[in-house]
Amino acid sequence: MMNYYYFYYLVIIIISNSISVFGQNQEIRTYREVITKPVVFTPEFYRTVSHTELPIVKDELSITLKINLAGHAPYCITVFHKDKTKENCTPSLFLSPNESALIPSITITSIPWYNFSIANLVLNQWHHIAYTLSDPEKRLNIYIDGKWVGSLSIQNVQNQSIIFNDSPLYIGKHPLYDGINGQISNFRYYNYCLSHNEVLMDYLGDDPTKSIVDESPIRFFGGLGIGIFLCMAVFICSYYIKHSIRRPRGYRPI
Repeated sequence: MMNYYYFYYLVIIIISNSISVFGQNQEIRTYREVITKPVVFTPEFYRTVSHTELPIVKDELSITLKINLAGHAPYCITVFHKDKTKENCTPSLFLSPNESALIPSITITSIPWYNFSIANLVLNQWHHIAYTLSDPEKRLNIYIDGKWVGSLSIQNVQNQSIIFNDSPLYIGKHPLYDGINGQISNFRYYNYCLSHNEVLMDYLGDDPTKSIVDESPIRFFGGLGIGIFLCMAVFICSYYIKHSIRRPRGYRPI
């Protein structure tokens, strides 16, 4: 009898674990498109989005946009920046003086400004930019026109983390810095870190979150199928062991 109780206990554990793993992978992934059609920006023009209007972020986010620069600036300018102070810049993207190279920046433990410079933008040409950030992976990735062009990683992964904030998001001019001279469209704020394939989907104008929904039933039944298979394996093994062990013969009375 104890063997059967043990078997049922294993079955419950296997199925519950399969369902719980599925549930952990199904956190709601969404985005808000702050700007859809092209908007003309000048160094003094900006858009502000309050923190409560954006999707809730835990430890990952992504921002994608299309940008068309009309001219370079002789100083560093802002594409977007969350927070109105210098104490936190997660997430933020600047352009370098004279060449408009991308300067993606974040705030991490003990370092208010952690950034790098990559890839000059060509004037009067539309570019798709994807800024993807993950604290579990300790990394920031940058994509231009669907191509991965650079990354920034945290070196001290045990003691440093990306610091997020609850401040407004500034697009264009920031209270402390001038904004771009050009146009921005299709500005999307995601609450998770896009993969390269999802960046390509966004670049082509598709919705990366729909691919996750479409795959959910397959992933669910796939995980459930593995659980059932393991249950059957446990049952067969227990049945085989039970019937393969020969019980000792009892003595007949003389």
